[in-house]
Amino acid sequence: MLKELQVKNFAIIDDVKINFGSGLNILSGETGAGKTLIIEAINLLIGERADSGLIRDDCEKLLVQGYFDFSNNMAAKEFLLENNIVDENDFQSDIVISRELNRTGKNKAFINGLFTQVAILKGLGDCFLDLHGQHDHQYLLEAGTHIKIVDDFGKDTILPLKKEYLNKYDLYADRKKKLEDLMKMQSSREIRLNDLDYKYQEIKKLAITEGEEEKLENELRILKNFESIFRIASETEDIINSGDSDKPNLSDTIFLMQKNIGQMASIDNRFKDFSDRIGPFPEIIEEISHFLAGYLSELDFSKDKLDAIQERLYDFSTIKKKYNIDIADIGSYLSKLKEEIDSYQSLDQDIEKADSRLALSLEELSKSAAELSAARSETASLLEEKVIIELNDLGFKSAIFEIKKHLLNNDGQNGPKYTKNGIDSIEIFISLNPGENPRPLKKVASGGEISRIMLALKSALGAADNISTMIFDEIDSGIGGVIALVVGEKLFNISLKKQIIAISHLAQIACFSTNHYYIDKYVQEARTMIKIDKLDEKDKVREISRMLGGMKDSEISIEHAGELIKKADIIKMKGIGKN
Repeated sequence: MLKELQVKNFAIIDDVKINFGSGLNILSGETGAGKTLIIEAINLLIGERADSGLIRDDCEKLLVQGYFDFSNNMAAKEFLLENNIVDENDFQSDIVISRELNRTGKNKAFINGLFTQVAILKGLGDCFLDLHGQHDHQYLLEAGTHIKIVDDFGKDTILPLKKEYLNKYDLYADRKKKLEDLMKMQSSREIRLNDLDYKYQEIKKLAITEGEEEKLENELRILKNFESIFRIASETEDIINSGDSDKPNLSDTIFLMQKNIGQMASIDNRFKDFSDRIGPFPEIIEEISHFLAGYLSELDFSKDKLDAIQERLYDFSTIKKKYNIDIADIGSYLSKLKEEIDSYQSLDQDIEKADSRLALSLEELSKSAAELSAARSETASLLEEKVIIELNDLGFKSAIFEIKKHLLNNDGQNGPKYTKNGIDSIEIFISLNPGENPRPLKKVASGGEISRIMLALKSALGAADNISTMIFDEIDSGIGGVIALVVGEKLFNISLKKQIIAISHLAQIACFSTNHYYIDKYVQEARTMIKIDKLDEKDKVREISRMLGGMKDSEISIEHAGELIKKADIIKMKGIGKN
């Protein structure tokens, strides 16, 4: 519930603080005193749009801050935990929500001092607060909201069935998509399969071996540079194996040098490093000599071979450009092509299996949908009975309240249409006058009537939803007399389970208050200000006297107000006794 509200620099509000209590909190005051501003300020705490035009003149920013107790609201607590706003071990029942807005339109929201998104405030607000302003009854007129009213009323039965249905719906939707994907593959199978097979055969017939491209490129360089490489290899062989009988060959020279260096190293340690490093030279020279002998004997230029290599590498280049792959990745690419080809070849079997799974899923979904629909029918009948009783109390003695349910149209196809919300379409029909047939709610009710219908629904719903605070902005619009007294009783009875904050102009409603606040507008130093006072019993009587239309200090009016409060107290005690 909302324990405390602080509002700064909001329209004509300078700085006010209100400590709300449990039960029925009534806000009253002269017309234009600023009562609705309090509701608009609370609206900001549940994520409603913030308008910089609301900032008080000559001020840079406005602030609204609310202190809430969520100790008895599991939905709000779970939301805070799921969104990592609070920690399970550190969770406290008191939660502080703040909203700031400056002249530039910069908007900030905080929960327990931590910056958060406005969308989070909206989500949290849905868990604990239900606000009905002068123009906020329209949701009740929208047929799309009526199914939620039924589901909320029968939540203990309906929500488990709805959860089970949703699981089966998601499974059905997943299997349906998989079958549709397979059918699309089937419709394009021949074209796609031909394309895949062409690619596979074109690449496979090249019979590319591992490292072939690198090997061919090396051979191509040799053939293109045949004369140079033959000359260089021959010269190198001559250097190693000198053909001049008067000169020692390179091997002998290296051997002699190695021997000499070794002998010097045995005498002078400074030659030891050279001796160690020159050690492998004779072996290396010998290996090069043997390799060059074989290399030159095998080295041969063939134009046909050159052409063949160039043609092979050209084929490689064509494949690489055509399929945007490297030759090194050819193997994995062929495997993927083969895998997709195989999938098409087993497509008929896959479709048959997918179709069977979908049929089974539809059977389970249909059964679950029927159970959910039946539960809604039973719940709707119970809700009808309760709302008619409430409407009778509120002055609609001949009211007919019907909840009409039918299966969703499946566009001419067999069976109902399955949606995430089930197979039902639900709309409230009502007749408020004798002899009139029930018609859709939005075509019947006036503003004052819709307020009472909404109150009847809320009374019937009782503790069915998770909402812990309900706010009514002038629910007394268009009513008076005895009916106003009944509305006051209804609000009080609801407040035994939920905190109610209501703006009212009617004494017959205000007399039921648990806490009564008077909002007054005044001028101080040429600035309009408002103040909010919580009334004690004496001041409450005077305010009820004023609301009755009399002089608030008139003895007759005071006496009348006192009698009205006593009558309300008697009714309240009966309500407490029933609960």
